[in-house]
Amino acid sequence: MYAMFTYCRRRHRPLTPKRPRNHNLEEQAQALYKSWFVDFEPFKGSKFIDSELGMIPEGWRVATLGEVTSEMRDKVGTRQDVKVLSPVTTGQLVLSEEFFTKQVFSESIAKYLVVRPNDFAYNPARVNIGSLGKNEFDFDGCVSPVYVVFRCETGYDHFFDLYRTMKPFKEEVISRSNGGVRQTLGYKDFALIKLVYPPVAIVEEFNTIYNKMLMGMKQREKESIALAKQRDELLPELMSGNISLMA
Repeated sequence: MYAMFTYCRRRHRPLTPKRPRNHNLEEQAQALYKSWFVDFEPFKGSKFIDSELGMIPEGWRVATLGEVTSEMRDKVGTRQDVKVLSPVTTGQLVLSEEFFTKQVFSESIAKYLVVRPNDFAYNPARVNIGSLGKNEFDFDGCVSPVYVVFRCETGYDHFFDLYRTMKPFKEEVISRSNGGVRQTLGYKDFALIKLVYPPVAIVEEFNTIYNKMLMGMKQREKESIALAKQRDELLPELMSGNISLMA
């Protein structure tokens, strides 16, 4: 009988995620998040109140992730239009068929969990090293049934996507993971993590700025792809001597 899982070594061919990492823009986005939601720079002139996580702007609150996210347990079932995704330590959800050289998922994905666009998924045994990602594709994906899938409140997916890169979240994940050599973090413990939670109006303002940054990122990626294509087309001609760089 065919084995349920076929394992392989990773990255025997170049990683092909949904988008290349632009570390400079990611750092800018993280700095923007920290300015708004950690240092509260745009709100310095507002009234602040005391909370269990320190002073926060009035109208904000301390919430647990269980209060502001929902675990999703929808299964693929008989659907044929769902692609298998894998959360990787780069902090992305990638297409498994592109990331691995061989199939690493079950022959049948009927019991796999659906990950809709803007939902998040993580490997409970590897989340402490960053194996958590957001579905940034424009189609439904799915992950192994041993993974955790959750959804943020409407409009808060960018907020959480950047919050998870912050030191307090990473420290909470490590401290709440349990087990021996292979630590795990189920949704029940994940849901206990507390964070400073801004009102939706503030998040909408932030999203407007952040989306402009994303548009800039995508434009630079298009330019980079176009230049790489031009290079790949010209290089063989240069090496063969068919064209010359000399005037």
